[in-house]
Amino acid sequence: MTPAQPQGPPAPKSDKRRGIVIVAVLIVVASLALMGYHYSDMMTSEYKASHNSHRAVQAQRAAESGVHYAAALLSNPQNYAGLLNGNPWNNPTAFRDIAVPGDTKANGRFSLIAAPDVDGNDPSEVIFGVTDESGKVNLNALMKFDPTGQVLYGALIQLPNMTEDIANSIVAWMGGSYGSQNNGALSDYYLGLPSPYRAKGGPLDSIDELLLVKGVTRGLLYGTDLNRNGMRDGAEGGADGFSRGWSACLTVYSREPNHDANGNPYIYLKNADLSQLYNDLLQQEVDEDLAKFIILHRQYSQANSSGTGTQSLGSTIVAALLGGGKPSTNTKTVQGDLSTYEVKFTRSGSKPFISIFDLIESKIIIPKKVGNTTVNTVYTSPLADPAKQRELLPKLFAIATMSADPEMPARININTAPMAVLSCIPGLTPEDVQKIVATRPNPFSTDPPGEAYSSPAWLLTEAQLNVKVLSALENFITARTSVYRVQSVGYGDGKGPSVRVEAVIDTNAGRPRIIVWRDLSELGKGLPTMAANP
Repeated sequence: MTPAQPQGPPAPKSDKRRGIVIVAVLIVVASLALMGYHYSDMMTSEYKASHNSHRAVQAQRAAESGVHYAAALLSNPQNYAGLLNGNPWNNPTAFRDIAVPGDTKANGRFSLIAAPDVDGNDPSEVIFGVTDESGKVNLNALMKFDPTGQVLYGALIQLPNMTEDIANSIVAWMGGSYGSQNNGALSDYYLGLPSPYRAKGGPLDSIDELLLVKGVTRGLLYGTDLNRNGMRDGAEGGADGFSRGWSACLTVYSREPNHDANGNPYIYLKNADLSQLYNDLLQQEVDEDLAKFIILHRQYSQANSSGTGTQSLGSTIVAALLGGGKPSTNTKTVQGDLSTYEVKFTRSGSKPFISIFDLIESKIIIPKKVGNTTVNTVYTSPLADPAKQRELLPKLFAIATMSADPEMPARININTAPMAVLSCIPGLTPEDVQKIVATRPNPFSTDPPGEAYSSPAWLLTEAQLNVKVLSALENFITARTSVYRVQSVGYGDGKGPSVRVEAVIDTNAGRPRIIVWRDLSELGKGLPTMAANP
């Protein structure tokens, strides 16, 4: 048997695969690093998204705060006169870059912007303030005043780029017979459209409804103001320049309650109870002679320049007033003294009384039989004296009314209405409009208007318009307002999102209510950055 051969040492193992461990470790480490980086990036993105969301909510709340801030200032007479200094139209101190009180870390801010004056001011100028809805033509109010729509048509046809067909179609859309009788489009036209609908046949809910009316286009209604901030931005403007269209002149939101800012009703000058009317006037510290004359104006016919009655008072009417019989051939005219006149309330107040301006040139004649002679005592209105006009007429407008309704059809504020709106007022000539604009304070001045402009009395005392013209205007003009449009832009410190909301605020005798709320953020900030963050 052959002996076994001795075994040598085992062959050494190969080291060729030992480096793969390092590679594997590196791959794992790199993967973990990438995962960590990705996770970190995701968390950073989430943080930024959360931060931006927070800033967006912050901007939203700041914009909302701006609306409520405006409502608080505008509805409180003390704030209006004090903090706003009687000027809400252009007040950078009160409305520009206002910090939201509360958490100092939030740094939320807002600015309130209004459309610039359309009568010549730079349309690119940023105005920090609110817009007066009473400075526009209220379509629904004119239809309430004249349900046929003829008065509304007369106002609409004065607007730039308005045509007879469109004006008649708007009147017909709102149910006015004047429009339908003059070829205004009716439901049969709208039902024939690819997307048919019927004519409204009643008051408008917003001026946007006009886009449904035949002939009305977005360009006519809103002009070239693409982002609806009322001012020219960037390339806004057509061949004829920048325009806000009819939206600068029309509204359906203005209103005029028949009471003062504290809710106290005005004195009704047509009150059948003359004794109560007289006492109410004296309680409001109206000049006693003027209070007496108002009662006389209600009781007796007016005298003409010769001292005789305007309604043949020198003949049959005198006889009727004196109890019948043939008219006397012996008449005598004397000037009466209101200071010694004793008011008698047994006679009814049946004489026509249309406007407060009727009192200006009025002379009252009271006949009395003395033997065979008729003595006509003529009393002249205290307001015939220009000095008395300036003193008494504004006060009378501030406390008195010609309407018994708790709310009047909204009239146009002559202090803030642009020329295009003033031209729509029935009875005003282009010369009258020019005189009004030249006389009144600039609505967009940073200075408050004087006390003389607190009532329509200044149309007589300052602008010196014809009294007979003014008497016919009282149903259409006012110097009061209670409804405002505001755009509030909310933002934070530095760069970040912004929110723009538009609201219409009815101050409602100190109890404000927001009747329109609309988010305009999708149309852009509407406020230059440099203006928002000075």
